[in-house]
Amino acid sequence: MFIDRCRAHSRFGRALAALAGVAALAAVVAPVAGGATSSAGGVIAPGTPKVTDVRCLTRCVSGHRATPGATVKVRGSALDYVRSVVFRGKSGPLEVRTTYRDGDRVKAVVPRDAVSGRPYVIDFRGTKSNPSPVELEVLPPSAIPTEIFPVRGTHDFGGAEARFGAPRSGHTHQGQDVMAACGTRLVSVRKARVRYRAYQGAAGNYVVLHNIGTNTDFVYMHLVRPAPVRVGQVLDAGDTVGNVGATGDASGCHLHFEYWVGPWYGGGHPIDPLQLLKALDRKS
Repeated sequence: MFIDRCRAHSRFGRALAALAGVAALAAVVAPVAGGATSSAGGVIAPGTPKVTDVRCLTRCVSGHRATPGATVKVRGSALDYVRSVVFRGKSGPLEVRTTYRDGDRVKAVVPRDAVSGRPYVIDFRGTKSNPSPVELEVLPPSAIPTEIFPVRGTHDFGGAEARFGAPRSGHTHQGQDVMAACGTRLVSVRKARVRYRAYQGAAGNYVVLHNIGTNTDFVYMHLVRPAPVRVGQVLDAGDTVGNVGATGDASGCHLHFEYWVGPWYGGGHPIDPLQLLKALDRKS
């Protein structure tokens, strides 16, 4: 009798364990369309990925115009588990692995045989997103500009207080302010190498670019966040260096742009950049 009871309890225990295992597995893997499901252990099943924009970061002609080899950023939602970005190719879709990903953005490199189209993403389950609502135009490398205006959005040059040489407390203004909305994209004006990327109390987030092949430097100050570049990196004209902000000692959103002959604070001196900026503005 005692043995029969033990066997019965053992069978009952195994049955409960099996049911618990099935319930836990179902909670982890059963996704809800367009969303995610959480198990009691906190595991999240991925939702269906969605693409809202695709934008060029390096080797760019403009924000939505790239070249083969360009790095592009795809924005959207439920992108945590995306494994690849699919571009339109000359002979069919071209799937490439992401180089970076998080919940709302992934990055990938435009393949050599890509053509203009609307990229989409695929997650590790094989689930495809919608095509990008914005077309990515793919152009030959020769289309990359040799020089371009640094602010890629609506802007103006402000008044007398924004000019080079305007009086400041204890010094004069060493650059030209370009007024634009916070978040407006900033790009390298020419092919350049990153000299410095840092934060300073007056300049805020700033980056210094050496104008390759010359004895001049360009300086971008008050970026909304640290520049998405690294020291020593070579940028083409039009490559992203950050976004307009108001960090440091700044009144309102704007780019403080400096143009130096000789190294920035290394024996060089600033000159008035307004003529250069206006020339670039007319061309861009």
